[in-house]
Amino acid sequence: MYFEHLVAVNDPNNPMALQLSRDTLWQGLLRRAEAPLTFVESMDEDVVLESGAGYSERAWAYGQYRVQVRVEIAVLDSVVYRTHPLADNAGGTMSMRIEEPVPGDLFVRFVYDTPVPDEPVDGVDVASYLRSAYQQTDLDLVRQIRKMAETGELA
Repeated sequence: MYFEHLVAVNDPNNPMALQLSRDTLWQGLLRRAEAPLTFVESMDEDVVLESGAGYSERAWAYGQYRVQVRVEIAVLDSVVYRTHPLADNAGGTMSMRIEEPVPGDLFVRFVYDTPVPDEPVDGVDVASYLRSAYQQTDLDLVRQIRKMAETGELA
């Protein structure tokens, strides 16, 4: 399943709302990459296995379910999460890329590429469910980044 969507960060029609800068938005996306436990409620553990310039290898646990993820960082541009295939997980990729078509109009493009079939299997439309869950999670992430910016948690 391939799924992508845009989330608007700044609302030019709402002058009362805090307008985030690209740097502030980036700090939020970077915080999500470096401290995912703060953002992912269902995650129980985040262990850094290795790190270097622009990447880290991490082990994540969700209860008894475990995955290994490579997080790739392109400063002020994008964060890419590559889940390694395991016996019970075929892997996949998720990316968050900042887009700014005109100065101040910030968006985050979220792209998911997973081995989930696009068509229903045995009457269950897993892809549709995942697209909806991904979209809601991404909206929540931008809301959380905005809240962190409003409280001064992001530089």
